[in-house]
Amino acid sequence: MCGIALALNAEALPSGVVGRMVNALSHRGPDARGEEARGNCALGHTRLSIIDLTTGAQPMQAGRRSITFNGEIYNYRELRSELRHHEFRTTSDTEVLLAAYEEWGSGMLDRLRGMFAFAIWDDAARTLFAARDLFGEKPLFYATAADGTLLLASEIKALLASGLVAGKLDRTSVDAYLALGYVPPDRTIYSDVQTLPPAHALTWSDGRLDVQRWWTPRFETQRMSLDDAGERLYAAVDRAVERQMVADVTVGAFLSGGLDSSTIVALMQRHNERPIKTFAVGFGSIINELPYARAVATRYRTEHHEIDLAELPVAELVERLAGVYDEPFADSSNIPTYLICEFARRDVKVVLSGDGGDELFGGYGWYSSVQEAMRMKGGRLRWLALRAASVALRHRWQALARHSHALGLRARWPDPFAATVAQHITLREPERRALWGGAAPPGASLAGAFPSNDVHGLNRGFHFDLVSYLPGDILVKVDRAAMAHGLETRAPFLDRDVVELALSFPETLKVDGARSKIVMREAFTKLWPEELHGRGKQGFGGPVPVWLRRPDVRALTQKIFAPGGRLHALLPGITSEMATRNDLPMWSLLTLGVWLERWQVKV
Repeated sequence: MCGIALALNAEALPSGVVGRMVNALSHRGPDARGEEARGNCALGHTRLSIIDLTTGAQPMQAGRRSITFNGEIYNYRELRSELRHHEFRTTSDTEVLLAAYEEWGSGMLDRLRGMFAFAIWDDAARTLFAARDLFGEKPLFYATAADGTLLLASEIKALLASGLVAGKLDRTSVDAYLALGYVPPDRTIYSDVQTLPPAHALTWSDGRLDVQRWWTPRFETQRMSLDDAGERLYAAVDRAVERQMVADVTVGAFLSGGLDSSTIVALMQRHNERPIKTFAVGFGSIINELPYARAVATRYRTEHHEIDLAELPVAELVERLAGVYDEPFADSSNIPTYLICEFARRDVKVVLSGDGGDELFGGYGWYSSVQEAMRMKGGRLRWLALRAASVALRHRWQALARHSHALGLRARWPDPFAATVAQHITLREPERRALWGGAAPPGASLAGAFPSNDVHGLNRGFHFDLVSYLPGDILVKVDRAAMAHGLETRAPFLDRDVVELALSFPETLKVDGARSKIVMREAFTKLWPEELHGRGKQGFGGPVPVWLRRPDVRALTQKIFAPGGRLHALLPGITSEMATRNDLPMWSLLTLGVWLERWQVKV
């Protein structure tokens, strides 16, 4: 796990550019740094040493090609055995990538099992090839400067540090952020900075840039029994966990006490002779999952570590994280994630997590609502009648309220894709219009950005979460929080073999009425302690309403919302009443305003 940087110019490369970019990425790789110039291409690297601690330094050169690589290739040993006619000087996965590219070209990507963002420069052919993993576990941004210099880096702050990128605010991306609470993974907050989207590859030749998708999540449903699906899932996840424990340093695990992380911990202990190190977090009496985590730790006799975040300097953390994330980010769980990463880094360099389990196997509550809506017949009048009844009887008849919600989805968003998107919206179009001062929000079409015309049924909802929410929110949150402390995170559920198996399951093996994660429960229930059986989904987000009432956060809010500030300049429709709210829209506006001030963004 590392930070990578590259600068390329068809004419003459400005001096010192990559050095400044590497300096901005030092947190991602505190163990070593390196720079290399090959003609008009300069590569940079900051290293977090995980595999081949002594000979895996980067940038790495083999003949005419050089690479700078961030991530881990978990099946690199198997690939190395296929490439036995190549002479290897190291035992690193980085050198295997170079040999794989020489052998198979871009076709190498289909053979990789791992998380990655890398760039390979061919000095003889004067071509660049860069690629990113399936869901964007590892980030990669690029920009073309005014003088034609192409810049690539792991984080936006490195591009800005080059001195060649201004960072011009993109209002369409701001509006998308206001809607979702994160910048969609096909965009950045700046108009002069692009992201290489997940599962895409970039090529550069003779000054021409081309970006193409190399993998697409395909829902090719197979007919299978629940027993068969459970057995296949167990085998695939077990194999992924075993793969992802490969390291030359100690590997630990995040343990929330939820179904996903508990499964990962149980399987890790199967493949480890010594007790694995597990790390859990709680919020005192407000949100406390620690008892569940302890139950798992006790059953598997892990070396368990806990941190309680009941008392936090919330305002200070909001301001600090604006610098960590580079873009506005409203998912409040980034605060506990940042702190648990800092806590875990004292003991380990690598942790496994349960990320991806909810999106692949139906762990979110909105899936059952969307599914119920799909099964309904009727329209808006029926919804209005049921809604009135549910308001009157909600305290007694929760089922009626759920039915009313599903019917409302059916009436307003009959398409499962749109219905799923609706569950994610923080600020809807009329609210955003008001914030922009009555002008039409400059929003981009999510349906256009993430087409799903060949996906059907509830899978259309899963599709949005896999191509937008997972890479745009969850994986961004984890990568920036972990790498701020030089901690590598790995997600076995996002192993390609696991993913493609999950995509083949019928939707009814994931969600069916009130039942969720059906195939996961079939596969892994025997691994969970009794306390977890029947346990529902518990979010990891911070207690936002409580935080917003804190004196330190109130003071920060007054400063950020003050007339004459950047937030007001960007969103002239902001009113003083908004600054007194204690809800998620308020948190989104606060984090946006703090980000604008932290980066001194021109609006």
